[in-house]
Amino acid sequence: MIKAGDLVGWSEGYHGEHPRLDELDDCGIVVSIYKKPALGFGHLPMERIRIAWFKDPDEAIDEYPISWAIEEVENRTLVILSQS
Repeated sequence: MIKAGDLVGWSEGYHGEHPRLDELDDCGIVVSIYKKPALGFGHLPMERIRIAWFKDPDEAIDEYPISWAIEEVENRTLVILSQS
């Protein structure tokens, strides 16, 4: 399971087990995983992930739904390179 402090890699073209850094489009650190409050009564809080990408420092930290990250890990587009 992905968690804060993990080093992750992103590649749309690589889908193997253990990519080299030159095979990745970008890599970054998982800054946090947190729950965003529900938007209204009866709605569940949304779990979000924040990743600081190395090659895209202008964007600082990108935020995604955790469901996106889990799906990308299952598809091997987002790879956990090192766990904290």
